[in-house]
Amino acid sequence: MKIHLSALFLTLLTMVSSYSQHKKNDALTIHETRVEYLTNPEGIDVKRPRFSWILKGNGRNRLQSAYQIIVASSSTKLAQNEADVWDSGKVNSNHTNQIEYDGISMKSDSKYYWKVKIWDESNNPSQWSSSAHWSMGLLNFSSWKGLFIGHDVGYNTVDKYDSLYLPPARYLRKSFTINKKIKQATAYTTALGLYELRLNGNKVGDDYFLPGWTDYNKRLYYQTFDITDRLQEGENVVGAVIADGWYAGYIGYALLVRLDKVREFYGVNPSFMGQIHIEYEDGSTEIIASDRSWKSNEGAIREADIIMGETYDARLEHSGWDTPNYDDSGWKNPKIYTYPNGKLEAHPGTKVKNVEQLKPIEITEPGPGTYVFNLGKNIAGIAELKVKGPKGTKVQLRFGEILKSDGHIQTENLRKARATDTYILKGEGLETWQPKFTYHGFQYVEVTGYPGNPTLDAITGLVLSSIETDASTFDSSNAMNNTLFKNINTTQSANFFEIPTDCPQRDERLGWTGDAQIYMRSATYNSDVAAFVTKFLVDLDDAQRWYGAYPNFAPFPYSRPNQYAPAWMDVGIIIPYNMYKVYNDTRALDFMYEGMQKFMEFQEDASTDYLRPGGGNNWGDWLAVNEETSHDFIGSSFYGYDAKLMAEMAEALGKTKDAANYRNLFENIKKAFAKKYILANGRTTEDTQTTYALALYFDLYPDELAKKGAARLAEKIEKNGYKFATGFLGTKHVMLALSKYGYNDISYKIFQQTEYPSWGYSVENGSTSIWERWNSYTKDNSENSDLNAKMNSFSHYAFGSVAEWMFQHAVGIDTEDSGYRNIIIEPAITKEMDFIEGSYKSINGTIASAWNWKGNRVLMNIKIPVNTKAKVYIPTSILSDIKEGNKSLSSNESIKILESNEKETIVEVGSGTYFFNAKI
Repeated sequence: MKIHLSALFLTLLTMVSSYSQHKKNDALTIHETRVEYLTNPEGIDVKRPRFSWILKGNGRNRLQSAYQIIVASSSTKLAQNEADVWDSGKVNSNHTNQIEYDGISMKSDSKYYWKVKIWDESNNPSQWSSSAHWSMGLLNFSSWKGLFIGHDVGYNTVDKYDSLYLPPARYLRKSFTINKKIKQATAYTTALGLYELRLNGNKVGDDYFLPGWTDYNKRLYYQTFDITDRLQEGENVVGAVIADGWYAGYIGYALLVRLDKVREFYGVNPSFMGQIHIEYEDGSTEIIASDRSWKSNEGAIREADIIMGETYDARLEHSGWDTPNYDDSGWKNPKIYTYPNGKLEAHPGTKVKNVEQLKPIEITEPGPGTYVFNLGKNIAGIAELKVKGPKGTKVQLRFGEILKSDGHIQTENLRKARATDTYILKGEGLETWQPKFTYHGFQYVEVTGYPGNPTLDAITGLVLSSIETDASTFDSSNAMNNTLFKNINTTQSANFFEIPTDCPQRDERLGWTGDAQIYMRSATYNSDVAAFVTKFLVDLDDAQRWYGAYPNFAPFPYSRPNQYAPAWMDVGIIIPYNMYKVYNDTRALDFMYEGMQKFMEFQEDASTDYLRPGGGNNWGDWLAVNEETSHDFIGSSFYGYDAKLMAEMAEALGKTKDAANYRNLFENIKKAFAKKYILANGRTTEDTQTTYALALYFDLYPDELAKKGAARLAEKIEKNGYKFATGFLGTKHVMLALSKYGYNDISYKIFQQTEYPSWGYSVENGSTSIWERWNSYTKDNSENSDLNAKMNSFSHYAFGSVAEWMFQHAVGIDTEDSGYRNIIIEPAITKEMDFIEGSYKSINGTIASAWNWKGNRVLMNIKIPVNTKAKVYIPTSILSDIKEGNKSLSSNESIKILESNEKETIVEVGSGTYFFNAKI
């Protein structure tokens, strides 16, 4: 049935293609206008923001030949095409992204409105796009009028190793009166700690964990909210709830390894600062800022910690505390705190939101009064509780990723993370509660103390993430591989949480740099991570050590003796490179360039005769199976790869001298590397899967020996039963290297493997996410069922880096230069699969590629977005055996034949949908 559906899909697309030929002259339309990768962002502080849009249109070979952007100070002026801020004029260019604003200087606390129109390949103009806007934040220190205020709850007096210190949240409020009609109202808010902004009884915005995690000694992010429609004539109340968060709470494994400090890495008590700017219709203005006139108190949130959990005593609620007509005479004046050392900046990324809600699929009762809710997949987020019962009843929620054989949740792998939420009822009918300042990694929620027998609606899972995993689709004839794709997306969503964490459940949740760089390109296929990674690059730059290395994780609140490791510290090169490659973002390169140069100098200083020792923390090929690759080999191979990427990035920035120097460095490393690690017969001296994968993928093999090296890698895989002997570093690169040298069939055999170690092994054992270890769990009653491993995460995206191979090779979508303007469609077509189809929403629009077998013919269906072109690789050299639709290639005017060699035909196509039918 699946093949029939695939064939139907291809037939429909052929019909669309035929129909589109008749619509060739239709006007192009403009979609998804964005500023700094964001839709209508509020409060940015980029003084030359970048514009982007996506074009759609019928027909083939559709192009943009020019564009015009206009920016106005009001929506009215924009509607009248009055560009009083900036008019780019007609610019002859096909660029649709990374276009910098070039008008008058941006003003603090100001909103701007913009739209764009384009001209197509025949110089026909489009309609103007829909109106879009952005606003600037507070660009000058003098614009900030508020004080940092909090509530004194005392200080930590417990034993730091044997007891948890979990202070209550602090509540702040301010009543103010409005007697005039409002034209515009904007709130600018931040906190040292975490905060939730409240206004007239409701939460402002839909974000969680504001203002985000930074190195607070270097910068502190703030948010901007348009609250014009939230204010009312008469009394208004603004409030804030603040908690320790990353600023003062527990972070990572500090408690586990008994560091000198286990919390309060940046500060001791949280504090809030904010101000509301009101512009009235009569032209007057007013600012309500956080100051000594506010009131402060404790409340129902008795404990609030990201890792440890939250306790809420509903009996202590201050009902109506954030609404008018509330008596706050019993509240105190707030405590005043100093400004942080870090600079106030607008948050540049995407913030944590509730992206999905899950209803439990079953309830079990493994013990009397202990209920376990199964949400169906392993997520990061919180559980909403609905309960009705007597006042003072204490309901406790604990969280686990798997169940033990007795049906109870496993919590041993959480280590020192208490990960427990508690709700104490006020006894007033049905009560609904969700925590504000904690989150967990879990599939199962254990509920104890529940009055009566709960039903399925007692618990709702709220999935929290900084991203949407909606940039790609993947489907194949292998059901396990389809599940694997879902698991990869689930795990990326769970860990792209303000920073790219290693895991969301245990006492860690750190931005481990090795995991991040290994997974970066896969991340871009599954989600638009441009803004998210822009923020993480700031974290990386802030965390760089004074001597040049990037550390093991970022942000970097504390360190163990060794601060860096080969393949982890290289994140500072690899992630910026991928930002450039995927999004054509040279600004990211420019921002990181000085630090990248410093890192390369650090490596040069540590190297001898162009070879870099392992050094640092020596994580090696983390979690490799049965084969060990030396740290020196890993260090030197990544050094070579860094030099190769630096040359390309320097060239992109117009730094031609630097580019030449880095190219020369790469060649010297390559020669030294080959001399030490590669034998005359093409084998590596260490002969592990990982050594071949890294050396081949990083182009460190001598040209005359590379094919022999690839053959040896293929041989090792085959002799190992088409299974890995690799860890985090090798696994990503094995299949990429094999497919690079034509061993696609072997890659597919690995891809479909279900025996340990493989992705299929976890899927066969019921995984709904990617595991840290190949053998984290088995669903039967073998010894792994109750695995009590302290290093056993069931939501760890590193092994999900196979998504890069899935899209670049199985689906066959890549970019020839940067930014997917010149696309490569080169699917690895094999008899190992009946069909594969997928799509990727690039910065220029959606690219789709599908192939399936029909007898001895392969059917390929390709979709190329407007304003781009693609090289399509068809796996036959006989031109007469290829048709596009019902035409031969030679008679098809919309297709250019570039090359026909012994194994394939390469054609160039413009935008549109194409159906190739080739005899193989």
